Amino acid sequence: MRKLLLLLIICCAVLAIFSCSKSPVDTNSGNNRTAVVLSPRPEFVDTRPAAVIQNSIVRPTDAYTDAFMKKPPKPPPDTTGGDDPNPNPAHKYAYVVGISDYEGTANDLQYCDDDAREMRTYLISQGFTVQIDLDQSATADNITAGLEWLVSQASPGDEIAFCYSGHGYNAPTYGSSIISTDLYYITHGYVMQYLNAVDCTKKLITLDACVIGDFHDDVMSGTFMATASDNTNSYDAPTLQNGAWTYFFLEAAEDLNYVFAEEVAPYAEAEMRAWAKPYHLRVSPKHTDAYDGMFDM
Repeated sequence: MRKLLLLLIICCAVLAIFSCSKSPVDTNSGNNRTAVVLSPRPEFVDTRPAAVIQNSIVRPTDAYTDAFMKKPPKPPPDTTGGDDPNPNPAHKYAYVVGISDYEGTANDLQYCDDDAREMRTYLISQGFTVQIDLDQSATADNITAGLEWLVSQASPGDEIAFCYSGHGYNAPTYGSSIISTDLYYITHGYVMQYLNAVDCTKKLITLDACVIGDFHDDVMSGTFMATASDNTNSYDAPTLQNGAWTYFFLEAAEDLNYVFAEEVAPYAEAEMRAWAKPYHLRVSPKHTDAYDGMFDM
């Protein structure tokens, strides 16, 4: 009896260890791909004094907002009879940022630069002219310059994209922010005042980062935004060397040949939720569709 009791205790302990794994294996997918191990991206750590943090918040000003926020132009007429009023823009421009190598070592990530490279490859295949900043190149000043480049390039009828993978965090009193390699909080209001100012009506924004949901509040007409999170973690897929959401997003766009963002984003969201549900983990991928018609990427 004692031996039987001991054996039962050992079995229960083994089951408990595996059921509490922080990186469970996704066996839910029905598309025959290799099982995917996911793990939460570590939270951004900022031990600097409060005054230094406040000075590291890149925020919009009233004057700056007045200069950049303007009424979006009217979409071009739909002459194709298709689902997208502008399926073949005259020009496409994208700015892509991926940061795995942050100032110091406490905040380094693994696959964000890989996410950016693969997103760039996809966008080029779709006819985009792409500017990219990776790792130590993705300073606050360079990110601002990249956003200014988008504003200066696009004209009515063109298409733009902004894609980011890296740390996301809530700046004190300013909400969701992307974090530059030199540890500036680039707030949602600051980023979106540029993207909303781009003089075209077809805009794609993808963000693979934690607690990034406030960006959705700033979406204006003509924009499709898709993010790995709303108010929870984003996740990595170490076996695939990608952010999990970016991997699922690109899988839909490239491998499954989904044409519209309205198909691609829900696929990525469903894949994350299907993986998380058996492990009782909270994931919050999200998209906001303010585009008139189906968004042909």
